[in-house]
Amino acid sequence: MQEVDVLNSVKELSDDRVAGKTAVVIDVLRATSVMVTALSFGAEKVVPVLSAEEAFGYRRNNPKENVILAGERNADPIEGFDLGNSPLELIPEKINNATLVMTTTNGTSAIRKAYTAGCLFVASFLNATATVNALRGADEVVLIASGTNGMYSLEDVLCAGYMVELLQQQATQAVFTDAAMAALNLYENSKADFPGISVKGRHYNILKQKGRDKDLDYCFRRDVLDIVCVRNGKKIELLSE
Repeated sequence: MQEVDVLNSVKELSDDRVAGKTAVVIDVLRATSVMVTALSFGAEKVVPVLSAEEAFGYRRNNPKENVILAGERNADPIEGFDLGNSPLELIPEKINNATLVMTTTNGTSAIRKAYTAGCLFVASFLNATATVNALRGADEVVLIASGTNGMYSLEDVLCAGYMVELLQQQATQAVFTDAAMAALNLYENSKADFPGISVKGRHYNILKQKGRDKDLDYCFRRDVLDIVCVRNGKKIELLSE
């Protein structure tokens, strides 16, 4: 019987919640949306790091790789990086076969903190259904809403709720925690005017104030990418068929 849990922010992430389990890190605005998009464009891998210094160090230590640095701090681009944290900045011709090294305020730290998970996926609305399909057969599933600066973030829990709905539909027998059911309720209440309450969220409106309307529109597209992104060692790559 499958058991499904939701963590409402990275502050809830600990070894006892994820160790040995199948985890999915969600950071809709915008880290996992960028990662998923980059891999769909043919990036060889995404390497999540915790700091700009670590990103620059990766480039120095891997001179034979086509390394592209991307990321943000407090939603702003990082000085000296090639890209910010926008999926719309990715150009397929430039990202193809490249290594995207990323550091962000929330998503990349959540990925690194979930290092004890038995299997780790990254997902967003863009590839939610494809990811849920890959969770068939997993006994213990933990959906990790990265949040913003350690706090609850509406869009990440909304995406977790969407994935709970999809899991409910495919599982003949499954147990959902209270947190999973609460995330599902949030999504169900937002379906009629999707993305619903997310437009009132703090992080949503920070990006809107910065003129990132096109990013917002893109990141809330459901299931436009039929790919699964999984951790392999220290990198994120496409799941082999």
